[in-house]
Amino acid sequence: MSTAAKPRQLNLDELLLLKWLLGGALALVSLWTVFFLDIEALGLVGVAGAVIIAVLVWPQLPGRLPPLIWKLSVPAIVIAMAADLYFSPDTLPVLIRLAILLVLYRAVAYRRKREDLQLLVLGLFLIVVAGVLTVSLGFAFLLLLFTACALGFLFIINLIEASGTGAVRTAEAETAWTRLGWRNFIGRLRAVADWRLLVFASVLFTTVVVMSGLLFLVIPRFEVASGFFLDRYITRKSRSGFSDTVKFGDVTELLRDDGVAMRVDFTDASGIREEPYWRLVVLDEYAPGGFKVSAGLKGELLRGQRIMQQLRGRPIGRKVNEVGGVWTFYVEPGVSRFLPLPGSYGLLRLRDPVPLQTSPGNRLVALRTESMTMSAFQLDEVELTPTLTDARFPQLLRQAQSDPPRIDDAFRYDPRLTLRGPEGPANEAVLRRIVSEVTGGATLPAEEFSRRATAWLRARHAYALSVKIPKGEGTDDIVRWLDSNEPGFCEYFAAGFTVLARAAGHPARMVVGFHGGVLNGFENYFMVKNSNAHAWAEIYDGKAAWFRADPTPGGAAVTTQNNVGGVQQEQDSSWSARVDSLRVLWYRRIVNFDSRQQVQMIEQMKTFTTDSGSAMKAQLEEISKRLKAWLAQPWNAARLGRSLGLGAGVAALGWLLWRLTGQGWSRWRQWRRPAEYDPVRRTAGVWLGRLRQREIRSEVVAELQRLRYGRRETWPEPRAVFRRARMARRGVKR
Repeated sequence: MSTAAKPRQLNLDELLLLKWLLGGALALVSLWTVFFLDIEALGLVGVAGAVIIAVLVWPQLPGRLPPLIWKLSVPAIVIAMAADLYFSPDTLPVLIRLAILLVLYRAVAYRRKREDLQLLVLGLFLIVVAGVLTVSLGFAFLLLLFTACALGFLFIINLIEASGTGAVRTAEAETAWTRLGWRNFIGRLRAVADWRLLVFASVLFTTVVVMSGLLFLVIPRFEVASGFFLDRYITRKSRSGFSDTVKFGDVTELLRDDGVAMRVDFTDASGIREEPYWRLVVLDEYAPGGFKVSAGLKGELLRGQRIMQQLRGRPIGRKVNEVGGVWTFYVEPGVSRFLPLPGSYGLLRLRDPVPLQTSPGNRLVALRTESMTMSAFQLDEVELTPTLTDARFPQLLRQAQSDPPRIDDAFRYDPRLTLRGPEGPANEAVLRRIVSEVTGGATLPAEEFSRRATAWLRARHAYALSVKIPKGEGTDDIVRWLDSNEPGFCEYFAAGFTVLARAAGHPARMVVGFHGGVLNGFENYFMVKNSNAHAWAEIYDGKAAWFRADPTPGGAAVTTQNNVGGVQQEQDSSWSARVDSLRVLWYRRIVNFDSRQQVQMIEQMKTFTTDSGSAMKAQLEEISKRLKAWLAQPWNAARLGRSLGLGAGVAALGWLLWRLTGQGWSRWRQWRRPAEYDPVRRTAGVWLGRLRQREIRSEVVAELQRLRYGRRETWPEPRAVFRRARMARRGVKR
């Protein structure tokens, strides 16, 4: 037999006192959050706080007040709210002051479980309002304190409910906890406290708070799925295929990633009749093993960096075929620091002035650093043109070919890089042979060469998500892939095309970004996923423009200004699209590109609340004037009789409605829960409450308690008991 002593526990009265303290602390914390609001209620908060502290120190004070004061408290609060609403032009401060009064009332009155939950909800209302209207760190501390008090409060409520024995307690026994001495109570708390459990609970609460704070800081900045980047280096697999450096052999397999990369909102989607190419990065330099952004292009972007909020893309006055209206981009974090551009545009607009890097000749726009949150920007006057006009390129190319290279050329944009491919006799021999197969030995213009090279690549290589580069020595990976029949994905087709075009004497470069997307069937926006990541090529036409060439099977082979698809864009009307449209609706509310709209919205809200308060005040004044005019009229016996009769009729009608409402409520409860509802027990409970307020101690109370809590076999005759209770109450009144 174990001799270990059972841990001592708090009795019911001590639990009630602890619940009283936690409820008061919860009320105080919720009231203190009002200090962070610019509302005329600080004096009221100070008075309410002082009263709550007083009843916490002396919990017997509320019991010394006459019952009439508690009955009149709620009507007084309603009258105070009506008066406040009459004299205040704004509605929100009135609601805040009403919540303060209700918190005060619930905090200083003796409470049961229902009233405890009401106090918790009222305090939570003040917390939520303060959280919406303030960003102070002090509020964050109060929020944590409120959370701790609320958790302890709910825990004690459940303990009290679980420890109830069902025994009937008299009115004096129910308030016995208010007479406990503080010294004895604190000693009891120290005696029964399990400090190890308290330390564990504190550490657990702190851990949850810290983890929640970290998640709050991290989750809005990147998707969880994009955080697992190590698997690319471990398994040599890529989820999207998008990178600003393409290394053949580093990624041998693509995994389909259906995570959302960006959403593009339109004001008019009726003109979108082709799958856009969302152009991100230009890879203009070939290095053994792959393509990359050249140091010269990076230097041009750095030299073009300016802090700006708007960027002009196309010269004003040029007539274009605009589509989509205003395009609003919501780019998820972790996609790229380069902004996706679907074609030429008139104006690019951001939410705030930021350091922006630009290369007008290459049509590149980039943020200085990759955004860790959702980034948004707008485009006006968008034209889905596959042709990029670059009037400076011919001049730069002639100048670069005539001037000898200098040391600082590596830090300047070098157009000669668009002609350089794999070097070495072995690579050049293979490329000459393949170019001869493509052209038949003839010198072809850029557009015709693009068509033949695309047809050759598609006939020689199939599309696959898994790539196997043939082994060999003396040649680069992309050259061995071109000379084989192995399948490949978009990066291999785009790189192979670029290498062949350069070997044929045509300047070409590789471009990576996204292709296509799904048009939402409920809102006018494109949803572009990571699986839409794509690579294609741009080839120079020999005059003053680059045009797109997509040799990947399934892509548009060669698209010039006069060769644009005309297929109606497919729409997604599934349930997932309906759910995703809610995110765009949310983005539309929180993202603004013009601060004047925010100011206008605030002014509209202020005007609405002010006008509502003024209209209500005017109505109350009109009613007051009519009442005064009616009272000022001459009075005689006939008018007095009519008025008294009307008042009596209204009172009788109100009483009748009250009785009918009560009976309807009782019948509804009996219909919903027939096993739990008993009209005799309910009536006995009502009479017990009435007689306890009168401090009646007689056999009538014992009989009522038997009707309320006892078994039916022990019941006296209910009607006789209720009649004696009525007589006892009348006797006390006399």
